[in-house]
Amino acid sequence: MVRALLVLVAGCAIDDRMSIEVPVQSGGVDLGPFVDEAGVTTVDEASVTFSDLRLEEPPATGLTARLGTALGGTAAYAHPGHDYPGDVAGELLGTFTVDLLGAPDELGPAVCYDGRYATARVSVAGAFATFGGTYSPQGGAPVPFHFVVSADQDILDLPFEVTLDAAAPPDAILVTFDVGRVFSYVDWSEGDTDADGVLTDADGSFGNTIRFGAVASPTWAVALR
Repeated sequence: MVRALLVLVAGCAIDDRMSIEVPVQSGGVDLGPFVDEAGVTTVDEASVTFSDLRLEEPPATGLTARLGTALGGTAAYAHPGHDYPGDVAGELLGTFTVDLLGAPDELGPAVCYDGRYATARVSVAGAFATFGGTYSPQGGAPVPFHFVVSADQDILDLPFEVTLDAAAPPDAILVTFDVGRVFSYVDWSEGDTDADGVLTDADGSFGNTIRFGAVASPTWAVALR
């Protein structure tokens, strides 16, 4: 039984899918200015640093699921929003700093198997994002802001429900960061609590709200271009 299981694992591990390289680009979306009933937010500096783009296939097609099915189990089809990701079938490793206000940056080629995908992930570490600009309250004087965001975590479960075809590869995979979503969580009425003339992550709840927006999965997106 043990020998048969080892043969089965070896057989499942042999993947006859074709490998392709797909260029990866990254940039920002929703760059403002952002206007609401309280005022106007103008962003003139925005950058983010992230590492190791990994592209995951649906759990039902991964090695673990294939092995479970072969042993008599039932394949469970998951979708973005579930905790269990499929096997990594494509990746671009490295650390990348992206100017979110400029044209999309070319990060390099991701090496991928052809076939179906479901989710993606990236990682952030240390001081990974910076935002600078001006907030102008309705009827008040403009106030500069400068936020530096720190975190150490994976940004998980980013929807990437696509099929890569080695015979017709896509032009690129695009990783985007929604600057507007980050600022949608900010309560500007917190004000300059340390009276240094600049709104920073040390003032009021700015540090928490900016960080919350920057690491929220809906702020990030991975798609074909």
